[in-house]
Amino acid sequence: MNFPELTRYNFNDISYMHPQFMVMDEYSSHAISENSESYLSYDLDLEFCVELFNQSSIDVIKYALDVEKDNLNAVHDNHVQVRENSLNEYSTSIKKPLPTKTGRKGFVQVINGNTYSDGEDTSYFIATVEAGGECYVFQLIGIRSNMGYLYDDFINIISSIEI
Repeated sequence: MNFPELTRYNFNDISYMHPQFMVMDEYSSHAISENSESYLSYDLDLEFCVELFNQSSIDVIKYALDVEKDNLNAVHDNHVQVRENSLNEYSTSIKKPLPTKTGRKGFVQVINGNTYSDGEDTSYFIATVEAGGECYVFQLIGIRSNMGYLYDDFINIISSIEI
């Protein structure tokens, strides 16, 4: 789709670009971390969310998972599991490393599913990125039939991260 009017936003110790047409959402039902921000586009029925996981919140996740994983894998796997648990039926893509063009270490995954048996499927693009010794989770959420056009835009947002 090539989002128009990309604008740089600051979030804690990073900045990133996302579409100016999205408006700040005071409360996101999709955020796990208490340190997050979300933006909405009512016209496109899209939500964009970024969350920060510092070392203390990562330690809590690792303790809850009760498995030995590095920080990046623990945060990403936990986020995907929480998202899957919120859906009645879902399919999850394989976990892939972020494309090299992003210039960041991390993972990306897509989950498609619904919360109601006869509702329209939703797609969740989830990318977990390591930046400045912390983990950030980025999500782009929308109606599945519209999301096929937005994957490249999502990767471009991840590619725009600066510390």
